[in-house]
Amino acid sequence: MAILRLVSPVRSPEPLARVLPGVLVQFLDRASVAVACTRDRDLVPRIHYVSGWQLDADQKSIWCFIPKEFTPGLQESLDDNRRFALTVEHIGPHETYQFKGTGLSLRPATDHDAAVVARCRGRFASALIALQAKLAGKTAVLERYILDPAVAFRFAVREIYLQTPGPGAGTLLAKLEDTP
Repeated sequence: MAILRLVSPVRSPEPLARVLPGVLVQFLDRASVAVACTRDRDLVPRIHYVSGWQLDADQKSIWCFIPKEFTPGLQESLDDNRRFALTVEHIGPHETYQFKGTGLSLRPATDHDAAVVARCRGRFASALIALQAKLAGKTAVLERYILDPAVAFRFAVREIYLQTPGPGAGTLLAKLEDTP
């Protein structure tokens, strides 16, 4: 059984929980862009652009929807070590977190996954328009930057790090621990 322990240098750890903290669940629902990384046995990183993401019903794993163009090396890295890191940002305030964990499953993307990606596309375009008024009316163009998903990958979150620029960047916020 895994439990979530929150850790912060600024305040006392939160009580133990078995799911992602609500503040991070809310963040995932408003975030606007993401990129993932795997590594091979020689520690060579592979970047996997992520078109969309969704917290799984278990509230402790995340689905990532990856376009075909960014799947090379994904299966091989997962076969080797199953390690996966997802960095998610809310464009504008540049609020950013990295979710590290272990791969659970990889499958072809479905129509449901495409609907999740469509919502992420909308958030991406809205975030850019909010930053630059002259992009107003260019929603369709901006949404084309988010590619259609080819695969859906689910990973169990083990650690969450603050990546927002500033003095706390790199701080471990939460850690899942296995319990007997």
